[in-house]
Amino acid sequence: MGIPDPLRDPQFYQGVPLRRLVAFGIDTVIILLLWFVGAVVISAVTLGFGTVLIPMLQFVTAFAYRWLLLARTSATVGMRMTGIEIRDANGDNLNQTLAALHTAAFMVTLGFLPLAIIGWLIMASLPTRQALHDLPFGTVAINRPD
Repeated sequence: MGIPDPLRDPQFYQGVPLRRLVAFGIDTVIILLLWFVGAVVISAVTLGFGTVLIPMLQFVTAFAYRWLLLARTSATVGMRMTGIEIRDANGDNLNQTLAALHTAAFMVTLGFLPLAIIGWLIMASLPTRQALHDLPFGTVAINRPD
């Protein structure tokens, strides 16, 4: 089947960059809340000695949140709220492996500001609205089909 053709079915890509940005904001708030709860629990359970793990917990929380949701529904909570989802090169939902690889690439891109800026410029210029971390895997963010 493949991904929707941006020339024949442009409705799948209209507004996707802005929706991805809004979804990122929503997901960031959720991840920070989950991280905060985890940090409180770790601090309480370890009587404060586990606080050295809190910075690593933020990375683990962000990775697990994105990976598990993409593998299960091809969309994070923010993506679902904004009406988008990630599809593989065949137009299918992501599997566990592809969701993990996509998440790792996303986090690397996000971790280096120049890569993030390049990713947004690429997304704005491609008809499929793919970001830098989408390109190696052929994934696309599309408006969720009705």
